[in-house]
Amino acid sequence: MINPIEEPSDRTLIPNQQELDYTAQWVKDHMTGLGTEPEYTSTCLIALSKIANKELLIDFAPSYVPNHKNIVLYATGWAAKFTPFLGKIMSDLALDGYTDFDITPFQLGHKYFKAI
Repeated sequence: MINPIEEPSDRTLIPNQQELDYTAQWVKDHMTGLGTEPEYTSTCLIALSKIANKELLIDFAPSYVPNHKNIVLYATGWAAKFTPFLGKIMSDLALDGYTDFDITPFQLGHKYFKAI
């Protein structure tokens, strides 16, 4: 079970044994031939969106940010496996101002973000 924390300062550097066991069991069940004992364990701090159906956020900065049309951002989510794909989208946006990929589900939805 993943136990989200509210603040980065609440983080420990000790991996959750239940999460390690879950992953080891998944590897055993689905990846024949691989060792199932965790090696080189660590922890990872990621930000997850609390906005329903907004696991990834990809867009230009909101209009209240100076020079917002030249700032492309990606935030939140479990996206390491998508890094090459995200890199393509981000470079399209930064260099061309648009991407051929439909990022509508991942756009910021400026109603969620307000100037402070």
